[in-house]
Amino acid sequence: MTGMRIALLGAYGSGKTTLATAIERELGLPAVQAAGPMRIDPADDRERVHDWTPAQLVGLTVARYGDRRAAENRAAFVSDGSVLHEFVYGALRLRAGSYPGTGRRPDRARLAVTDRPVVLPLFWAPYPAVREYAKQAYTLLVHLPAEVPLAADAPIDDDFRARTDAMLTDLCADLDRPVHRVTGTVEQRLDRVARLVETTTREGSTT
Repeated sequence: MTGMRIALLGAYGSGKTTLATAIERELGLPAVQAAGPMRIDPADDRERVHDWTPAQLVGLTVARYGDRRAAENRAAFVSDGSVLHEFVYGALRLRAGSYPGTGRRPDRARLAVTDRPVVLPLFWAPYPAVREYAKQAYTLLVHLPAEVPLAADAPIDDDFRARTDAMLTDLCADLDRPVHRVTGTVEQRLDRVARLVETTTREGSTT
């Protein structure tokens, strides 16, 4: 498994963590993710996403990107998400707020429409470096579609989940790399990933 670096792509609730755990257990690849809770102050368990300002959300996105790169700084891994996710979630929450579509309390994270033409280009300014890292870092890109309905208390709605998947799909197309769509039960997904790993390893050994 040396050199095998898998990124699991998918929206909230698509089963990334469950599959990453299964891959670690069965294939021996360490499961990694951005370290720590999604907070400006990791030590403050009272902090909530709806308390963030747009500026804090931008800062947290960049910090989480750095955390994930640090976690992925190893010869082999399966990443519960990818560096792309940090920017996708950040960009969508700047547009839709911290609890998009759920009818929960208003929050400060959502950009005013008049601010978007200025702030969003600044938010995406670091992305070329993110794209180049993703192109070089990941051996396999595995997309997990959302096959299980959202729980009633989920912090997002189906529209946000669909927009997450759509943006991830667009960004992956820009990487000019194959993306393998994996569906079914955890066991079926694990079997499919194992076969992808075997094929990729075999092809790599002949080049």
